[in-house]
Amino acid sequence: MELKQLSRFLAIVETGSLAAAARSLGLTQQALSASMARLEQDLNVTLLDRGPGGATTLNQFGQALLPFARSQLAADERARAAVAAIAAAEVGTVTIGIGETFAGDIVADAFIELYETRPRLRVNLVEGYSEILLKRFYQGDFDFVAVAVDDYSLRAGYRAEPIYTTNDIVACRPGHPLTRKASLTLADLQGYGWLVPYSRPSDTDVIIDAFEQEGLTPPDQFVGSDAYRVGMKILARSNLLLMTSPALVANRFINNAFNILPIDRPTIRRKASLVLDNNRPLTPAAQAMLDNVRAAVSTAKFVTEERSTSA
Repeated sequence: MELKQLSRFLAIVETGSLAAAARSLGLTQQALSASMARLEQDLNVTLLDRGPGGATTLNQFGQALLPFARSQLAADERARAAVAAIAAAEVGTVTIGIGETFAGDIVADAFIELYETRPRLRVNLVEGYSEILLKRFYQGDFDFVAVAVDDYSLRAGYRAEPIYTTNDIVACRPGHPLTRKASLTLADLQGYGWLVPYSRPSDTDVIIDAFEQEGLTPPDQFVGSDAYRVGMKILARSNLLLMTSPALVANRFINNAFNILPIDRPTIRRKASLVLDNNRPLTPAAQAMLDNVRAAVSTAKFVTEERSTSA
């Protein structure tokens, strides 16, 4: 049985005759009759009793087929509507990874725009360090990621779309002894421990190298943590220092939770980028989110400041 045959069968049932059904369908009566004959031949029964003037009535076989025909056609309509909704990015799921370098305001603005226009979409936002997110992206966990890609190369088949560059800053808690000075040198930072990403040992190397290049004894206390919330609480309650992207603690600076120290070393220049898989086309939902992220970039105050700083 074909859906087209079932649709024509229902048209005959609803109009009560082959002639009326043929007119509603835009077919000749002969073509419609032939189509019904093929359906009956396929089922090996007669479905319709023909009367004078092309009038039709359902026999017991037609009565048995009727609810199934309606169910099949209704299911077809639902399936088409579901596919159309996905194609229009009205439903579906998008999961993206957001690295510490990428400005949270950009993603937040992109999500709000998406939520207001497509509230039925499910959006999953996962924060973490760039290296960890990229590994998960390679495993297929994300539709795309917004991360830093300066210190390592992408795998073949992946591409980076640079958004902006930024230099790491050195942060500490309010009331830290170093906040009492208007200017600082690396010598002033001696004796303090550092909070560093556990999954990124290269940050520790950069900090040590900065001190050694100036002939200073490098720090020997490093606390490794990939737990962002715990790490921020530790930083807020200790004299540890943190070399990080401004984006990681940008919201907390607004609330005066942390201070940026007036020193430009140690630092790493990072490139915030969108990373995409060349071999895996985005779903309509993911494409909609990506388009919103790109649009949010042009109006994000944080990015504008970083671009002007890095120009």
